[in-house]
Amino acid sequence: MSVLIYKTMENETTEEVTDELMVKLNKEKQIGFDFQARRHQDWNDNYELHRNKVRINRLTQRQAANIPLMKETLKTLLSKIDEPPSITFKDKGGDRLKELIIQARWDQDYDERNFEGVDMQDKKTVMITGRGFKKLNFLDDEFGIDALENFDVVIDPLVNPLDIETARFLVHQNIFRSLRDILASPDYTAEGKQKLKTYLSTKEGIIQSQENQEALKAKQERLVAMGVESDEFDRFTAGDVLCNLSEHYTMLWDKAKGKFVRYVVIYIDNQIKLLKAPLTELLGVEFLPFVSWGEDIETADFWSDGPADLVRTPNKILNVWFSQMIENRTLKNFQMHWYDATKRGFQPQPHTPGPGRMLPAPGNPKDTIMPVNISGLEDTLTMIDFLIKVVERGTSATAIEKGVSEKKDITLGEVEVLVGKAMERTMSLAKFYRRSWKELADKWYKILEANDGKVRTLYKATAKGKLMSKKVKPSQWISKEGYQVEARSTSDQEAEKISGLKKLMAVKQQFPNNPALQSIIQRRTLEIIDLTPDELREVEEAEKKMQEAPQVPQQGENAGLMQGIQQGMNELASLEGSI
Repeated sequence: MSVLIYKTMENETTEEVTDELMVKLNKEKQIGFDFQARRHQDWNDNYELHRNKVRINRLTQRQAANIPLMKETLKTLLSKIDEPPSITFKDKGGDRLKELIIQARWDQDYDERNFEGVDMQDKKTVMITGRGFKKLNFLDDEFGIDALENFDVVIDPLVNPLDIETARFLVHQNIFRSLRDILASPDYTAEGKQKLKTYLSTKEGIIQSQENQEALKAKQERLVAMGVESDEFDRFTAGDVLCNLSEHYTMLWDKAKGKFVRYVVIYIDNQIKLLKAPLTELLGVEFLPFVSWGEDIETADFWSDGPADLVRTPNKILNVWFSQMIENRTLKNFQMHWYDATKRGFQPQPHTPGPGRMLPAPGNPKDTIMPVNISGLEDTLTMIDFLIKVVERGTSATAIEKGVSEKKDITLGEVEVLVGKAMERTMSLAKFYRRSWKELADKWYKILEANDGKVRTLYKATAKGKLMSKKVKPSQWISKEGYQVEARSTSDQEAEKISGLKKLMAVKQQFPNNPALQSIIQRRTLEIIDLTPDELREVEEAEKKMQEAPQVPQQGENAGLMQGIQQGMNELASLEGSI
């Protein structure tokens, strides 16, 4: 696997830049790059261990052996973050119809824009690097979302780690586009296109184009190794000229408004400016169209550590030990011997190593040759197990969480306690993750509100499970008061339902014969399991028929009834006799 090594901006052709704005942008980009560069080596090491790639050397690790501690730990933690939370929109004006329409629009975009796939990429990036980015956009009348690599985003070092809106600047770099696409795009200025043609005809431009090809190749290899499938790579055919675009968000002073306004500047190779415009003119919003979250938020450092950083060093040590044990066993299997080179008359015979081979020696072999003593390193496996437990305690990804028992005899109560403690220590994962989805849904609505003017066909399932379509205009879902967004994880919802049902069962003991309470408990019980609307209706109808059916007297009641009938007949007979 090729690892992309980022060069510093001092090596690029920046001395020719005379534009005051470009000088400012290059300085901001350099500051953000330097702030991030200290993390690059750690990110690459984490990524390689996650992909079961190791770097061999002549001293400590001569075998390409890797213990998949990084992968199994991250997979365990990923399973704890849960699925994407369910998003609910509440109209602050109380319009229930608007809520139904915007909810249907969210569900449709969630499916068509593959929010779940982007979420999987984003979560894995957070596990490996400690921070993830999702970029939001609106192109060709459709909302767009992409998970970004941290290498491609540089940000203001003074940003509040809890709120990227406090960043003075943010740069999305390494956006590779072909020259023909840039020249054909109506979004860029004619002056910028002409400067680009002139620049690419120079020696510096040709060299930069070759560097872009290499950088793109390394980027593709990393993305493919991460499991990302992208058809975008097919557009860059052989012989095409590649340009490295940067999308720079920065605050510039607006004399007319008398305040700082967030601008977007798009430029190539830190020199050729193609576009400069306020963000409100391009996207209709003032906030940054990015959503970022971290697993272990720091107070001052935006590029915080991730779970992989805790596993990296122990995993490297384990690999060294395991490599040495493999080599040790190989050397023992060779069964090599020393011999006394000063002993006259003895010449070692060349031989081919093999099991059970005998070597010729004069006289007593013990006086002439001796086996090479190679230690068995029997304690290696014990030390490996010790290090793995250290990592498990640090990340709370214990053996039980991985599906492995640490000891043979363990009670169910011990399992529940250990799992509960591990879950408590990983609650922060779900908290920051859920918060990022709330921010995503809020920005999603505001971007649609500012850009979407089309009449769209939305679909919603009825109570019977049938899909119904409806054409809606923006005025039918845009709220003047706005929406309150709620993000709730599926596991939290299930836990709340079960807790509420337990409380209802406790209340039922005080009102054992209350039919309304019994009906509520039955309905809440059915909501816990995954029933289709038709199945739910079938169960309710069957229960209703049972309640409406005539009650059959029990055996004791039948005996009393027959006794009463017999007594009445006897009284009637005595009356007839007296008459």
